[in-house]
Amino acid sequence: MIIRDFVAFDFETANRNRHSICSVGMVFVKNGKIEDSLYQLINPEEEFDDFNISIHGINKEDVKEAPTFDYFYNSIKNRIENKMMVAHNLSFDGYALRDNLIRYEIKSAYHQFLCTYQLSRRIIPGLPSYQLNSLCNRLGIELTNHHHALDDAKACAYVMLKLTTDFQITNLEELYGKTKIRPGEIVQSNYRSSFVDKYPERVDFKKIKIATDTDPNHPFFGKNMVFTGKLKFLSRKKAAELLAARGGIPQNNITSTTNYILLGDFKEAMIKGNKSSKLKRAESMIREGKNLKIISEEDFMRML
Repeated sequence: MIIRDFVAFDFETANRNRHSICSVGMVFVKNGKIEDSLYQLINPEEEFDDFNISIHGINKEDVKEAPTFDYFYNSIKNRIENKMMVAHNLSFDGYALRDNLIRYEIKSAYHQFLCTYQLSRRIIPGLPSYQLNSLCNRLGIELTNHHHALDDAKACAYVMLKLTTDFQITNLEELYGKTKIRPGEIVQSNYRSSFVDKYPERVDFKKIKIATDTDPNHPFFGKNMVFTGKLKFLSRKKAAELLAARGGIPQNNITSTTNYILLGDFKEAMIKGNKSSKLKRAESMIREGKNLKIISEEDFMRML
């Protein structure tokens, strides 16, 4: 599936119940361009909470002539079937959709789902906030009326296009390779949200052959190295293979025998303080006098 073809969507709700959708915004993107959009008020058949009204400005009078969600969904079902659906907070919008499908006993179309909140956190780590308005401000994307479903859907579409363009992500395979995010899906109203792989690279270091006929004076020869953080230029497996080709030994965890820790996102961790448990332990060991060096990916490539 080409990620530059998708439908960005956003829901607003009447109260704290996810199924109380009172407005929908959808933006249809094809070949990286917005080709159409729609906005629809929805009668949630529930009372409005004052707090929700203060957020989006929609009240009971506004929706008294509006369709219920089942009528709306069935009216656009053919337009969204088999489309990639993209929301900025899929943990809310995805389940709001699911809850309404269950509530009205609707047979859903098939969709896959992605979340620009998850995507931005993986691609641009270390931002102070990943809320839609903050992210748009960071990326130079106009968000005219935050919490208006159509404006939020448009902003979500532009965020998706900018992230996938700037970081050259054109398909789901590249998406997973660069972010370790798997899309969610819905089949016959059975919903599974998108999934972020907690451990981006699981490399079996035992299967990597350690060279013994290489230069014994190389700085990595016979040295143990642990990897932490996301590397920019190399996969963790490739870095481990390059290390092993010089006679170095890749390790999964820091031990008393560790000589180096190769730190991905070096500036992010060292300057902004986003430190992994491995890095914190390495710093503690260094303070205790252990001869352990923390190196960046650039240092590693120079030393090779």
